[in-house]
Amino acid sequence: MSTIRYELTIRLRTQSPLHSGGMDVVADPTRDGVDREAVATRFTRDAHERPILTGRSVKGAVRTACTRYLEKNPASDVTRILTKAAQGRLWGDSGKQSPNGTPLRASALTFRPVEIPEDALMGSQLGESAKAQARRAGPGLPRRVGIALNRYWGAVGDGALFVHEFVPRDNALTLVITAEGIDEPPGRGSNTERGAYEASEKKYASGPAPAAEVRQLLELIVGLFKAGLVSFGGRQGAGWGRVTLDEERPEHERWRLCEYRPGTRGGLRALLAGSLPSTELVPVDCDPSEHTRVTISWKSPTGILVADPGLSKKEKADLKEEREATLAEGKGSATKPVPTVPLRDAGGEDGPLVLPGSSVRGALRSRASRIARTVLAGAPGQRLDNWSDEGVHEQLAADPTLVRDLFGTTERRGAVTVFDTQAGPSPCPRTATHNAGDRWTGGVAEGALYSEEVHDDAEWDEIVLELDPGRLPGDQNPRRAAWCLLGLVLAELSTGTLPLGSRGTRGLGQVEVTGITIEGLDWLGLPGSGTLTFQADSGQGGCGIADALLKHLQKVNEMITPNDDADDARWSSYLIEAEEKNHAR
Repeated sequence: MSTIRYELTIRLRTQSPLHSGGMDVVADPTRDGVDREAVATRFTRDAHERPILTGRSVKGAVRTACTRYLEKNPASDVTRILTKAAQGRLWGDSGKQSPNGTPLRASALTFRPVEIPEDALMGSQLGESAKAQARRAGPGLPRRVGIALNRYWGAVGDGALFVHEFVPRDNALTLVITAEGIDEPPGRGSNTERGAYEASEKKYASGPAPAAEVRQLLELIVGLFKAGLVSFGGRQGAGWGRVTLDEERPEHERWRLCEYRPGTRGGLRALLAGSLPSTELVPVDCDPSEHTRVTISWKSPTGILVADPGLSKKEKADLKEEREATLAEGKGSATKPVPTVPLRDAGGEDGPLVLPGSSVRGALRSRASRIARTVLAGAPGQRLDNWSDEGVHEQLAADPTLVRDLFGTTERRGAVTVFDTQAGPSPCPRTATHNAGDRWTGGVAEGALYSEEVHDDAEWDEIVLELDPGRLPGDQNPRRAAWCLLGLVLAELSTGTLPLGSRGTRGLGQVEVTGITIEGLDWLGLPGSGTLTFQADSGQGGCGIADALLKHLQKVNEMITPNDDADDARWSSYLIEAEEKNHAR
């Protein structure tokens, strides 16, 4: 028996923004007013303050993807090789106590930290002045600012401003995995070794992993990346963390597997010389995830604005210094507002506009919560608590069950993922200037002049949602009920009554849906419901899409068995769980 070591290098590329949280910085509560800012959740950094993806984080994401694939494909050849015992040998023990008193074993795989490329740093995204500032402050990443709305008042929730450092999409990453296995199957060593290996499968889980199992796992890992089934970091419900093989490279350069024997003279020479020989690796053919994919074609006649407060704040600070310097010289100061600029995909001042997936997801969740609470308010025997004085997080936790299943909570990820939507900036954006009136005098309020940069003719990409039925708890009935609730939200979006972005009460954010395509609905059990396409009519527009979608939802609703012996309601009987119903009564 001899040891074989492997080194697998995988070239990846980010398909969406990526955030992996590091150590949180505690906010200073003594600052008041404008001096009290949101503290950004920083990207993980090493000892030299360079942003990285830690090996532990990457390993957890890859292990989760492998486990889900093996559970969903129990009859595959891969699963017959990577049994439960094999997974214990490969990934190591995860508990504090070993089974049957066998010693704990470390993982056969080692994941090295993934360094973030220089192209992702802020210095390469901003103008010359910003580049100089970034060089003085050290390596940094762009930041994405977000808010959470108070579900009762419809305004920004108190303390619900959050900031995340992120790696923009389309950045190259290099993942290196090393592994170790033995070249002989169990039972072919010495008598002592044979006796240990011929013990129960659970006991053998503490022994070394055979090379065949290591190679099979490495082939599965490459196959999962190739199929886009691995995501890194957090905020995955907002579409972040998607990675795949770097298709900009030739296929033979997207991964490389090296194999050597450290116990031989040739293996040591190759290792020390840095010329490890390559060996063939055939990725496992993994089917793409069985998600329901909703693609929405749309346009906005009024323009969409998701403000970038970081750039506006920097410009306002510069303007303030300029005014103070002018006044110090005894000159007048002409007041001019600094326009609020839209958010860019990669941060900074250039690049495509972006409608964040978190913004669209928040709007959909808010409307789903309103629909669910409206239905429950009219149901006999139901009582909803007053949540006008509750904070945003308490409101999310108090949402009806189906809303939490679809969009998640602070403790559990939801089944709906919404991706960022991009648009090319307008060549000639307009600046809309406003002022606030003095409520006492009726004139213009002092210092209340403000402006916004609006891109009216921006052509937005399609809004893309994914629903993972596997993350919906229960049997087919609550899953179909969850689809009915999400379908009602999409119907309202089609009618144009659900604005997106900010300034919705000032005329911005209007949505005109021109078409909806839904793929992957086979799990509903309806004949011919695998793919649905709805197109807007010239006369009705989005209302025609809403009517067709409601007819589809009626068919789904007829297939639902009411929960808790409800007489009239079908999908709505699953809005809250049985124990919650008893408590509410």
